[in-house]
Amino acid sequence: MRFNPSIQQKILALLLSLALPPLALVGWLGLVGLTRARETAMQEGISALQTQAEQTLADRATDKARLYDQALAAIEQQVQSVATYALTGYGLEPLALTSDRVWIAPVPSADQLQRYPVEVAYAQRIIPMLRATVAANPLVSIGYIAFEQGGVMAFDDEAVVDALLAIQPFDPRTRPWYLAARASNGPVWTDTYVDANTGLLATTCAMPLITPEGTFLGVVAFDLLLRTIQQDLLTVDIGEQGYALLVNERGKVIVRPDMEVRDERWNEPFQTENLLDSPSPELRELVATINGREHGIARIEDKNEPAYIAYAPIPTAGWSVALIIPADQVIAPAVRTGTRIGERQEELQRQLVILLISLGAVISLVGLFLSHSFTRRISSVRQGVQAISQGNLQQRLPPAGTDEIGQLAETFNHMADVLEEKVHELESNAEQLARLNSVSQELKGILDLPHLLKAIPHAICTQFAFDRAVIYLVEDEYLRAVEASFGPGGREQAHHFIEVANSQPLALNGATVEADVIRSGKAIIVDNPWSHPGVEPRKQAASASHAYVQVPIFGREGRPLGLLSADCHLSRRTIGVEDASRLLMFAGMVGLTIENVQLYQDLERQVTQRTEELLVALELAHQADRRKSDFLAGLSHELRTPLNAIIGFSTIMLDGLDGSLTPSQREDLTSINRNGRFLLYLITELLDLARIEAGHLKLERTHVDLVSVVGEVVDTVQGILQGKPLTLHATLPPDLPLVDADADRVRQILLNLLSNAVKFTHKGSVTVSAYCLDELNEDAQIEPMVAVRVTDTGIGIPKERLNDIFQEFVQIHGGQSRLSGTGLGLTITRRLVEAHHGRIWVESVPGFGSTFSFTLPVAQAHRHTPKLPDETVSASGVPHQTIQVTYPEEFVFPFSLLDDTIQSDPSHMNTPNQPTSGER
Repeated sequence: MRFNPSIQQKILALLLSLALPPLALVGWLGLVGLTRARETAMQEGISALQTQAEQTLADRATDKARLYDQALAAIEQQVQSVATYALTGYGLEPLALTSDRVWIAPVPSADQLQRYPVEVAYAQRIIPMLRATVAANPLVSIGYIAFEQGGVMAFDDEAVVDALLAIQPFDPRTRPWYLAARASNGPVWTDTYVDANTGLLATTCAMPLITPEGTFLGVVAFDLLLRTIQQDLLTVDIGEQGYALLVNERGKVIVRPDMEVRDERWNEPFQTENLLDSPSPELRELVATINGREHGIARIEDKNEPAYIAYAPIPTAGWSVALIIPADQVIAPAVRTGTRIGERQEELQRQLVILLISLGAVISLVGLFLSHSFTRRISSVRQGVQAISQGNLQQRLPPAGTDEIGQLAETFNHMADVLEEKVHELESNAEQLARLNSVSQELKGILDLPHLLKAIPHAICTQFAFDRAVIYLVEDEYLRAVEASFGPGGREQAHHFIEVANSQPLALNGATVEADVIRSGKAIIVDNPWSHPGVEPRKQAASASHAYVQVPIFGREGRPLGLLSADCHLSRRTIGVEDASRLLMFAGMVGLTIENVQLYQDLERQVTQRTEELLVALELAHQADRRKSDFLAGLSHELRTPLNAIIGFSTIMLDGLDGSLTPSQREDLTSINRNGRFLLYLITELLDLARIEAGHLKLERTHVDLVSVVGEVVDTVQGILQGKPLTLHATLPPDLPLVDADADRVRQILLNLLSNAVKFTHKGSVTVSAYCLDELNEDAQIEPMVAVRVTDTGIGIPKERLNDIFQEFVQIHGGQSRLSGTGLGLTITRRLVEAHHGRIWVESVPGFGSTFSFTLPVAQAHRHTPKLPDETVSASGVPHQTIQVTYPEEFVFPFSLLDDTIQSDPSHMNTPNQPTSGER
């Protein structure tokens, strides 16, 4: 069942929703505030402790480095003092041996003492200085001097000699402190090593003894036990988990709390940790910074736990102090503080929940009382509201008092009045939009500009409740009235107004109202035209309008086209903003319509003009083509007559009819005869082309046997092989049907194609084949055809030039052959094939050869495909037999072109000017 709450329940819910959310919000804000306070306190505490810890660690590291540097500097100064003392007394006077014990490598003996008496006596002299110096510095465990000669060594404590006797042999010159000092020119500090005397970890400050002449005498060195450094210098107050260490310039750890001797012997290197080899790139980068003699503090991961490390350099030894403290140790006080704040916050949260429940109960009781007092009057108002909600806008609510409920009733009544007015306005606007759409569709169908301009003012008057309307168009920099509608019987008045308005056109840059409309792009209502300074007086006198509205007309891209002007002169109706708005909307549609009509008329005019120009150009082209063809035909005819005479007389003389010839005369006449025939051939080709283009080509079509014609042409072309290693093949079906063609023109086609094939094939073969096929003719009917193919193994034709091969005067490989031609052979061939209603095409692969194919129609009486059981069948399905014509290379057939016969010896054919039928 659907729940419908009453007004009383709603008021109660309203009171609860108004009271409880603020309380809950206040409580939530308090809890959030406490949470944020705790988080802020913890963050600030942690931040303060981190800052304090960082500063403390940095200060302690700096102080510890300064203290350690002072101590090491004091030891280094003592070593230098002993070294200076030793060098000062060396070699001044002979010294006597004393009872002090010294070490002579590898083991002291009487023989060793007598071998190195000078070094032993000198070492014994330094022992008191060593004892005094070591006694003055509690950090030094032992001091000693070692000489290069004999490995003589003296100590401040003779007990060291007994310790060395226990581990003999011992040579100080092999120890790391000795080698390090010998390799340097000043004091050095060694890495950690196992001391031979004590067996403990130690480090040494060593100083080489070098005379002014540069002679190396030995080394003075003081030992510091690592245990002493750990107890004295690295005991810092950095908590239970904090610790300190020393690092040298190579990243090796010199001292750390847990460093001790394990299984290493005194004469074995002591392996210490190198921080530069750490798997952590963060630690390696930090050690590189420490080695740069810098000081500071950083946060790193130590033993997979976050920690702080403070570092400072020790310039004297080239080491650095590093103090490390875990991060948890820093933030522990802040964590404890946050825990206490959290406990307090939970307690406050419980108290706040109890308070909210109590307040909710009190508010519910108060709400029940107040809601009961409201429900009685609201129920009376509800009935009136329901009537209005059902669409009865004339229904009004009865008075309901002077309080808020009564004011609510009055507001509803006012809203009903406004709503009724808006509904009427929307209905009126919808009607106007429908009318505007209807007018727009009507005007879009008008493609004549004068008719359109006449229809626009008329539509303004009939569709938008105006009495008179005028349309102005922009011409150059002026506005001119082009059409007007002054209502029924007002045609003469409209013409008079247009004449007056155009007698002095309105400038676009003037101060008239019309110019302001164009410049502003907005509608302007002129309700005082007789006194308005922007109204042209003569135009106002002609119209006598008491008020009018003007709107701009814009085309595409904001181009101003003109304006519309309308008034209510007859009805005297006041022109309002709504009228201006509708007219402005109509003007936007009018602008696009005018532009479309103008563009249409311009396009129509351009098309007409261009068509006339093309017709004239076409006629001139046809006339020029006819004149060219006539000229070529006449020229060819005039040239053939003397050429025939030249060829004829030269032939008679070569045949010896006019007497014998000398060799030089015969050679000259042969050249004349050959070149005359070639020129005659060129003229014949030009004449053929001219006839074809002029439409004078006449075909004497009969039933032609292609087998016979191909055999004749093959015999003829065999004569122009010129000694090439070529073989001519004719592969034709024996019962190939007769074709409907001109036999001479077919010979000419074949001769042109075979001549081209021979000329551009240096070796291999040239094959002529034929087969039957069916093609669609111009009437879309199937017609039987014979296709003839000429295939060679020559140089081929580039793919991009296949479309050019049949064009006039085109020579694809003209520059690669010593043979010349007109470039018309294939053009004439194509024209001849097309004259027979056939087609010709070429297929070629550069370097492998070409295949030229053309079709001829089958004669009507032979339109069948013979089938002989004992004959082979080609791939096309036509039975055929192979006719192979092979001649010796030196054998030459007579050569003939068209109806001219050339008979000559083989030397006549081997010339660069041999007639050819076309150029690839």
